[in-house]
Amino acid sequence: VAWSRLGWEPLAFAEVDEFPSAVLACRFPNVPNLGDVCEIDWHKFYGEHGIIDVLIAGSPCQSFSIAGGRKGLEGESRLMYEFVRAVRDTVDASGGASPRYVVWENVPGALSSGPKGKKGEDFGCLLRELAECGHGLAWRVLDSQFARVFDRSSGRLYGPVPQRRRRVFLVGSLGSDGAGEILFERESVSGDIEACGKE
Repeated sequence: VAWSRLGWEPLAFAEVDEFPSAVLACRFPNVPNLGDVCEIDWHKFYGEHGIIDVLIAGSPCQSFSIAGGRKGLEGESRLMYEFVRAVRDTVDASGGASPRYVVWENVPGALSSGPKGKKGEDFGCLLRELAECGHGLAWRVLDSQFARVFDRSSGRLYGPVPQRRRRVFLVGSLGSDGAGEILFERESVSGDIEACGKE
């Protein structure tokens, strides 16, 4: 919904839970819900849709969360591998041209999740797998209480979001390190050093 303000349109969703599926069907009646992400043939999906600009996932957070059992990739959060499979198979089907960008979102506990004595190994696994697919990567923790939304139609800035919700966002850019430019704001304005004359 948020990205529709940028003029972007979803190709498909992969959702199995009843209530979120009903919301998607109501808000996006013409966008197919592919159902169980474990059952999707990504080679076929690429064949039907071509280049995918952005592939987005938010795998279950329960076993990454510090409030949960901390089972990591042995629990529900193992669906992270389905995101990796989607990226890998799409890269393979497209000959390395798609998806151009990937976005993965989860709880900050994902950064420290891992087998005993290997804190952070689960997130490291995700980074290695996506890097092998050819994506330059950047990640950071953002809190929704500081989010602002710009409405292009009215030219107004809305926010803040009235909740504290910290999440780690991982962005990958195919074949480059452009992910950092997407995820991090510049702390200074850009300039033309040559035209400046003096330091």
